[in-house]
Amino acid sequence: MISRTHRAKHWPWLMVVLASLACWQASCGQSGAERRGRELFELNCAPCHEAPKLDLKKQPPKLKELFQSKTLPSGAPATDEQVRKTIIQGIGTMPAFDRRLSGEDVNDLVKYLHQLK
Repeated sequence: MISRTHRAKHWPWLMVVLASLACWQASCGQSGAERRGRELFELNCAPCHEAPKLDLKKQPPKLKELFQSKTLPSGAPATDEQVRKTIIQGIGTMPAFDRRLSGEDVNDLVKYLHQLK
């Protein structure tokens, strides 16, 4: 039989493990759509928007706090609809993603972009 002292000694460790598992399972508060959006961002957006491209005359804008401003870097309103349109149709040197991403993918990506702060 395990003594009370022995159980009490291991209780904090057990709580840390359980909390870590819960956080991992829920991706620390992100919904499934936001997790998928993060994956899509890392695969499709981050290579240009997060890493400098030395061969471009104009660098793509950073997307952190995209929805904190009233307008997008293009001057268009910073709305979900406009961001979806930009992702689907492309703009300037940014390619269109209409054939690479589904409508659900675009929605998940927009949800994730709201989380970038």
